[in-house]
Amino acid sequence: MMSGPSTATQPGAMAPMSMIRNGPRPNEEARPRLLFIGPRDAGKSSIRKVVFERMAPSNTFFIDRGNKSDDVNSFVSIKMWNLPAGPLDPSSWTFSFHEVDAVIFVLDASMPFADLIRKMALTMQKGYETNKEIQFEIFLHKIDILSVDHQLDTLQSLRDRLGEELDDLSPGLEASVHVFYHLTSVFDASIYEALSRVIQKLLPQQAFLERLLDQLVQVVDGDMQQCSMDKALIFDITSKLYLATDTTPLDSDTYVLCSDYVDLVGDFTLLYEPSNLQTPSHSRSPSMSSSQRGPSGMQSMSRIDPASSSSTPATSRTMALSSEPAPPHRLPSSRVKLGTGSTIAQWAITPELSLVALLRPHVMDRKGALIDYNVATFKDAVLTLFEPEAGAPHR
Repeated sequence: MMSGPSTATQPGAMAPMSMIRNGPRPNEEARPRLLFIGPRDAGKSSIRKVVFERMAPSNTFFIDRGNKSDDVNSFVSIKMWNLPAGPLDPSSWTFSFHEVDAVIFVLDASMPFADLIRKMALTMQKGYETNKEIQFEIFLHKIDILSVDHQLDTLQSLRDRLGEELDDLSPGLEASVHVFYHLTSVFDASIYEALSRVIQKLLPQQAFLERLLDQLVQVVDGDMQQCSMDKALIFDITSKLYLATDTTPLDSDTYVLCSDYVDLVGDFTLLYEPSNLQTPSHSRSPSMSSSQRGPSGMQSMSRIDPASSSSTPATSRTMALSSEPAPPHRLPSSRVKLGTGSTIAQWAITPELSLVALLRPHVMDRKGALIDYNVATFKDAVLTLFEPEAGAPHR
């Protein structure tokens, strides 16, 4: 990879990290806090199991609803709570919406939910009065069993009736609260796309990541020809949620292609990864137990924390006697040429975070060194953003 201390950039190269990073840094202590609400068997547990524990969707029919999530390692720290199934009565809740960034209502699209709409509106009113920044996300779930026309009709009916209820409670309330609708199923990519959009709105670093991705995608060379990417996404490998993408439109087929490639590379990485005696310095420890409590009156569904780097690697007798430094741990990268002539490529930023990009035909052949240089600069900026105290990034 090309590198150098100079701040001058060659044609087609991204600016060095020191030139890219400007403006105030986001608050690294802020973490998305999600509250899941929904009737029994609406699919809250299935969503958690499939997305954060990689359970096969076909196995979610046999979930013990009494079980809570296990420890999950993920790059982004997410706090999630599940409001126990039962009557939706906001007046009986003792927790404060100050402790919640987003409320996710999970509704079974195949079941009648007319009686829930009034209570959902009351919940939104109470939440908004307490926390003006709170987001309300409605997952119209299990849509795979409905026709497309039925899905759209059900969604429109829900929008109209909920809007009427909000305005009945307080004129102008519908226009004030932040309500977003998603059609979801655990049997396709829709649940990953919906949760990705929820997390992106709550991630402090998201706007900075988007600007970085735009610079990476829009780089041109000295002849004013694009020498970078058609589309780029940053994936959390554990959950397959994308934390950011550039501002060009993202369609579902492109997401599925990139997500499947993340799975493919992950499978090969596990298959061929060597067994090291020394723990890499960037490895993360397991997250804290999910038995911790959330807001008063709720049991924690899960807490997904980025763990700290190991400061004292385990060593064998031979390694302890050696004065030679251990070789740096190289994070994987790969690329595959598709049948269309385009190339899909992945570069690991950390063991839990990857950049995935689609490139036009022949771009990688002609501009490969420059693209690798730009990706290295991009990785430096991302690592500095999320881990400002970390040492030099692994390349």
